[in-house]
Amino acid sequence: MRVLVCGLLVLAVLTGCGGAPAGDPDPAAGGGSTTAGKVRERETVIATCMKQKGFAYTPSVAGPARVEAEPAEYGAMKADRAKNGFGVFSAIVYPKPRETRAPDPNQATIDALSGSARAAYVKTMNECRVTALRQVDGLKVTSVADYQDQMSTEIENIDKSLDGDPKLLELAAPFAECLKSKGERVPSARPLALSARGMTVWGEQADRLAKAGKVTAEAARPYLAKEIRSALADLECGKDFYAVFIPQQRRLTNEARVKYGFQER
Repeated sequence: MRVLVCGLLVLAVLTGCGGAPAGDPDPAAGGGSTTAGKVRERETVIATCMKQKGFAYTPSVAGPARVEAEPAEYGAMKADRAKNGFGVFSAIVYPKPRETRAPDPNQATIDALSGSARAAYVKTMNECRVTALRQVDGLKVTSVADYQDQMSTEIENIDKSLDGDPKLLELAAPFAECLKSKGERVPSARPLALSARGMTVWGEQADRLAKAGKVTAEAARPYLAKEIRSALADLECGKDFYAVFIPQQRRLTNEARVKYGFQER
């Protein structure tokens, strides 16, 4: 799982491409009161900045997207995997309605512009958002592209930290061997790869089926049953590994999310 990859998508609003996709983390999504306060402060700075430059801007403080907590305790993980496996075919068998989010109030303004006027508005909004990130969050960013680059580097550093952690490497070796002994495919024994192995392997299977046509819930059920068996075997083999990996990944993730203006999870 990547820490802020989805977070990068929210920058579409900075370039005038529309609001954040439903379900994606949003810097304007308030978590606790401190986070919500910062969001309001950022939006106020942006609105003031835009007004000073001759543009209308409506502060946007959207509510947080509902995010299902990832189970970390063994019993919760086992119960979840017994129903959903790794979450690949269960998404087909038990489809969930797509969440929607209120559109950015400034998108209508952007959409009404064209040509040089639209380009000027978006350029100014990006500049004002960068000003807000620097002023409110203390980020040393020079542009939206710089903000993206810094988050990408943060992702890489977290990945390197997890993959190079001595304790995780120690636990990963027997985890991988146990999986192989159960006939499970193990493309890599690195900690990150092991943590995402099930989603990767079963995601590839789902992709192969999808190429032959739309996969119905009925057609997906036999695959889900196999995926569940695989997921439970994975959990048994990786019980000790996940007990260390998940809390460590979550800690690093939340530190990065707070640093770059997202809510904790």
